[in-house]
This record gives sequence, C-alpha cells and structure tokens, in this order.
Amino acid sequence: MAVFTTVSESDLAHFLADYDLGEAVTLTPIAEGVENTNYKLLTSTGLYVLTLFERRTPADALPYVVDLMLQLDARAVPVPRPIADREGRALKSLCQRPALIVSFLEGKSLLDPGVDACREAGGGLARLHHGAEGYGGFRPNPFGLSSWGPLAESCEQAADRAAKRRLPSILRALDRLTDSWPYHLPMGSCHTDFFPDNVFFSDGRFSGVIDFYFSCDELRAYDLAVALASWCFDAQNRFVPRRAEAMIAGYSARRGLSADERVALPLLCLGAAVRFTLTRLYDRLHPQNDALVKEKDPEEFATRMDLFYDMTTAGKGLF
Repeated sequence: MAVFTTVSESDLAHFLADYDLGEAVTLTPIAEGVENTNYKLLTSTGLYVLTLFERRTPADALPYVVDLMLQLDARAVPVPRPIADREGRALKSLCQRPALIVSFLEGKSLLDPGVDACREAGGGLARLHHGAEGYGGFRPNPFGLSSWGPLAESCEQAADRAAKRRLPSILRALDRLTDSWPYHLPMGSCHTDFFPDNVFFSDGRFSGVIDFYFSCDELRAYDLAVALASWCFDAQNRFVPRRAEAMIAGYSARRGLSADERVALPLLCLGAAVRFTLTRLYDRLHPQNDALVKEKDPEEFATRMDLFYDMTTAGKGLF
C-alpha cells in the first residue's frame, strides 16, 4: 500500500454522498507498499480502507478482484469486504482514479514471523484457495513468467551500475525458468502477493489477508512459493528451512500437495524471487518522485533468487 494521489476533503465528501457510511471523520494516508493509493477512512459509522488504483492495476481487472473478494467473504475466508454504494456499485471513480471502499480487517501483521506463524499462514493460504474454488472469473497473471523478460529488458535500458551488476544473474535465472516452468500443475484463483505485511494475526492465529489487487489465475503451487520466498527468511535474509517446512505442513493440512507440486517448489520459489527482484528493480530505476511510498530494495529478493537458483542446480528440496 502507498499514497500516489491526494484526496481533498471536498472530493471525499462528494464521493461518500453515494454511500450509507455517514460523514468522514478522518482520512489517514497508509504509506506501506508500492502499488496503489490507500487511506484509512474513519466515518461516523466505522473504520474502512479507501483504495485508489494506480498504474499497475488496470481498471478492467478490478471486477475480477472485487468479485473474488466477495466470494471469499461469503465463504467465511477473512478478507476485506467490498462496500457498495446505494445503487449496488462497489467500483467507483475518485480523483480520476478507479476507487473502492472495503471493510477494515482487524489483526496485525508480523515483521519477523516464526515457525508457528508460518504454519498458520500456510493454512490461511490453503483456506483462500479452497474459498476461491469454482470462481467464474478469469485473469491471466499480469506479472507471471511471460512478463519477466520484458521487465528485464526495461531494466536493462535504464540500468545504473548496480543494476548492470545484477542483471546477468536475473537473466540466467530467467533462462532456467523458461526452460523448466511446470505448466501442468493445478491452477486456480490465487493471491500472488501473500507477503507477511498482507497477512493478519490475532492471538497468534491467522485472522485475515488483504491486498488482492494482484489476484489472478495462476499455479496454486506458485502462490505457495511466493509465500515461502517472502516468509521463510530471517532478519539477516538467511533462509530458515524450519519455517518452510512449517508453512508447507500448514498448507498441506488443508489442501494436499501433489508429488509434482512438491518437487516443483524450489523452481517456483526461484520464479517468485525473480518476479519481485524485477519489479523492485524497475521501481528503483523508474521512481515516482511525487508519491508517499516506501521503496523496497531489490537486493533482498535478488539474494533469495541466487539461493533458489543454486537449489535448483543441485536438485535440492527446500528442507
């Protein structure tokens, strides 16, 4: 989450006039993240989150996202619930941006999740996958394998010295992924951004997941790999096999993994690491100078990418 677009009091009042949410009390920017503009919205009826969709979330993808969240909410998966106006419309326009209000989800994310939290998160991701079964929408992954080559080319064209040093290892990993991607594995509606800061806990238990704006149809095991690549490293960016083992166990307890999915996990983790290395590198090379946003270091995932590349070279599992 981040803030790229400023919403004035008058714009907000006009926007809220279509809803039964009362009057605005406060509108507080949320600086975390890098993709869309987000505010914590307090009205006379309660607390909500207001999102204005920016460059990486095309308007034609939003009905897929909103309807998926509604299905998950209806199936008791703890997610933010899209709020409709008096005419039943959840997707609106504000400050010339597509906009959405969702319910405020209680709980807190964990900065350094341990083994137990990884097990809980794995179970939560499996709940999401079960809740998404039968969903009728379809959205190709906008940041899937087919996008990584063009992203790398864009980074090459704008590369500074640090990027030029890093790009050969990215391209090496891309070659391996292109040659070995397991297209045959089960697909379905996935989150694809199941990071610790998007997952909430209450009293040590999984209590919800937010930020569905990269949700799409993808390999279910890739969705798990994104979680493994983002949860299973310590504060010094060292891989913690016990976290990976716990996350896979938590996931498998609710949705069994096939032998092929388990074998593919190191390669899929490599793919996840490449994806986030590239998008972070692109953002560093193409900064949004007028935005309130916390830039994320591409080297964090580049280091993980190197680890997973070595794992796939040696034919090793995650633990």
